Amino acid sequence: MRMTKRQDLTPASPLAGDLRPEEIDALADDGDPRGAFLRHRWFAAGKNPAERIIGLRREDGTPAAAIPLSAQKYGPLRINAVSGGYWPFRGFPVRSGADRAELAEMLCDPESRRALGGVWRVGPVFAGDATAERIVPAARDAGWQVLTRSLGTIFELDLAALRAGGDWPSAKTQRKNRWRKRRLAEDGEVVCRYFTGADWTKADRDAMAEIEANSWLAKLDDGGDTKFRDPAERRFWEDAAQDPALATMIFGSLMSIGETPAAFTFGIEAGDTRYYIANNYDERFTKFGPGRVLLYDDFERAAEAGITRISWGVGDAGYKSEMGAEPGPVLLDLLFVRGGWLAALLEPIWARR
Repeated sequence: MRMTKRQDLTPASPLAGDLRPEEIDALADDGDPRGAFLRHRWFAAGKNPAERIIGLRREDGTPAAAIPLSAQKYGPLRINAVSGGYWPFRGFPVRSGADRAELAEMLCDPESRRALGGVWRVGPVFAGDATAERIVPAARDAGWQVLTRSLGTIFELDLAALRAGGDWPSAKTQRKNRWRKRRLAEDGEVVCRYFTGADWTKADRDAMAEIEANSWLAKLDDGGDTKFRDPAERRFWEDAAQDPALATMIFGSLMSIGETPAAFTFGIEAGDTRYYIANNYDERFTKFGPGRVLLYDDFERAAEAGITRISWGVGDAGYKSEMGAEPGPVLLDLLFVRGGWLAALLEPIWARR
């Protein structure tokens, strides 16, 4: 078994290690399809790319896992944390054939332990996520304590079941949406545009930033968690789209009323799942629900394209439930700690953080 050696970073090489970009991409292609976006470019994007990648290799040199890490301040400690976009989750690619015993052996390797450090973090990640399900027991076997805290419950739509039921959206909802569209059209022609990261334009991103600026988020003291009004967040998605494979996974839709951007949806599509990372609307049109109208249209298009599951993030249970979403997996934050005394010290702090 071999793993990457830590290398000094250079401006030309934001990702250090002996795993080549194509090897990381191959791991993502081989792993759980719902995590197919966990590619080299995902970890290299934005203003805070991974500082290094811990590459776990089998005896024959075949990569088994790639763990991208960046240093993070946690109280008085400086720890390693898995990097990449916060949404839909922070995971890393693991070869589908790598089992618990094999991963534990790799994590026991002295060089692996030195590179990961005494404390390292993976999160947010779904409970039941294919990678977490294997790496948590393997890490425990390798001597780490795993501290877990919940970040909330993910809401999901089972599109396949909803459509099979034959009454979704209900006739009442469809009538209401047609009425909404008519009322919205009184302010100008309603036009919807659908795009991927392969064909979106600067104008699309500017329009989404404009909607965010005119949404409820703009009223928050900190400006809210915006994806396109925030230059750093926007840069992450623009950088990620430089990978042609990742670009096709990025999806979005824009509704304009006349010349005014009114609502948008945005996310990542991987395997049979659409992860909605952001959906928002201009509050000037709140009365007639442009956001809901666009989402229903979006879900219909997704189902027709073979998507069976919508993963819709945490929070806002009210309108999500009304549209058919149900509570799904818990979103977790995991802290891997080497040493029982340190785990005991950090556990109460981690639980209330």
